[in-house]
Amino acid sequence: DDQLVLNRIISEKEVSAIIEHFTDSLCLTGFVSDASNLMILRILARQKSVTENMTFLSFDADTALSKSVYRALGSKKQMIGEELVDIFGIERTVSSSKDSSGTWHCYFLADGHLASRVQLGSTVIMKLQHLPFLLNGVEKDQTPVFEKKPLIWEEDMELYSKFLDRKEELKADYSSYIRQHPEIKALLGDFLQFLLLRKPQDVFSFASLHPLPLKVSSNNALV
Repeated sequence: DDQLVLNRIISEKEVSAIIEHFTDSLCLTGFVSDASNLMILRILARQKSVTENMTFLSFDADTALSKSVYRALGSKKQMIGEELVDIFGIERTVSSSKDSSGTWHCYFLADGHLASRVQLGSTVIMKLQHLPFLLNGVEKDQTPVFEKKPLIWEEDMELYSKFLDRKEELKADYSSYIRQHPEIKALLGDFLQFLLLRKPQDVFSFASLHPLPLKVSSNNALV
């Protein structure tokens, strides 16, 4: 029951065939997928160190479990764009009992970017054409910059609607407070009478500098 099932699709012209492969999960200890293999290569390249005879399990070209051996190739220089940069290489060999072994040479930049990759015996070589943007050997995340736009809340329907709702809410609160405290009317009447007598130029400053001498009765009424 604990098996890994792989479906291998072989296409030739318009004809496709699906071949199923079953592998016992107990045999997958030390297995490294192709995606994990790339991560391991990048980590080893950044460290510039590969343990001797480092071996994992991987699938060969026939989808059979095989040994995957890593070996350091050392450093060399490579032209990328208009710059000559140092790269570090790692060899990976996937052995197979069915004579379908494969060996790849991968070279990486100091930050782990893949600079070149070639399978021995193949005429195809993949090379990096342009250097990525680096800062002290580490790729810099470019934060997007958004233009700051002025906020005109009177022209924003949602904000203006919230303003009107809040305005009515405050007016209702003030009216309720005045109804619950009738002494405020007496306070306002005295204050207005005081203003008419003095007629100050700045009402707000006058009110803060000349508070009314008020007294509060036992029933909280102003006298």
